Amino acid sequence: MNIRTLLFCTIVLTTCSAHAADELQLPREGWATWEIPAVDDAPAWCCFGDRTGTRASCDLDDAHGSFSSRDDERTDVLRIYARFHEGRLDRIRALAPACAVELKSPAQEIDPVAVDVSARWLAAIMKSQSDTPSLTRGVRTNAMAALAAHRSRIAHDALSDMARSDKWVQQRKDALFWIAHLRGIEGARVAKQVMFEDADPRVREHAAFAVSQSKSPQRAEDLIRLATTDAKSRVRSQAWFWAAQVGGPQTEVAIANALRNERDDEVRQQAVFALSQLPENRSVEALIKVAEDSSLSREDRLQALFWLAQNPSDSALDYLDRLIAATGKH
Repeated sequence: MNIRTLLFCTIVLTTCSAHAADELQLPREGWATWEIPAVDDAPAWCCFGDRTGTRASCDLDDAHGSFSSRDDERTDVLRIYARFHEGRLDRIRALAPACAVELKSPAQEIDPVAVDVSARWLAAIMKSQSDTPSLTRGVRTNAMAALAAHRSRIAHDALSDMARSDKWVQQRKDALFWIAHLRGIEGARVAKQVMFEDADPRVREHAAFAVSQSKSPQRAEDLIRLATTDAKSRVRSQAWFWAAQVGGPQTEVAIANALRNERDDEVRQQAVFALSQLPENRSVEALIKVAEDSSLSREDRLQALFWLAQNPSDSALDYLDRLIAATGKH
């Protein structure tokens, strides 16, 4: 064999081996399963039988089954379960390896699988949904969550591309949530950029929610900035709500300023409502300040009283009792 022939054979064999390594050997029918390294601080997803947080087996063939995680449980590995029918994906879950599962038929083990190979396969499936949606809402959600949990640059870049530019708005929203929720500071940066720069107010509004669920240390400040600068009143309103949910220490002052400067009645109403979403003591104190501020509009002050009346705390009820008593004296 001459050198040219040997070189040709080497190239062919290497190419074939690389191609095979880049593909998952998946069944046309039934379940397959494999493990992947998970992102930092990945939730240990499983099924829970009751409100006490007791683990239960996950019935993966149940179309209505759900899964969640406990706040104190994390994992650095996740097991992917994927079911196929006529070669098409029709069910997928990413669960903690210790999570027990129930299947109508045994799953084909295809370990080991390189994390980039798994991520590339899932990314291709999700991107194909933009052109020809074929997966149910539940399967799409689980597939996006599984992709986001992969410790892989391919997974991050695929989610980032979908969040920024996918032509299907719902797909963009899903990608925004999962990249912000699971992929740390870098994922939060993607959601923040979309939140401030995207042309579609529906996407900016959802990006605000995604940022609120992220680990960004600046999320409170960023949400307040969006609430005071976005061109659309709906986006500003939702930004106030999520800013209150995050509960940064500057929230009350920012909302007080907004009540003086915001011209849209609906946004001001939402800002007052946002105060009711703060932790209890802060919420009551902030609402009382609004109710007693004679420089604010009558409508805003009445809104504050309304939300105080919905608060069952002793401090809120005591204030209202004193207010009623003082009114009766006049």
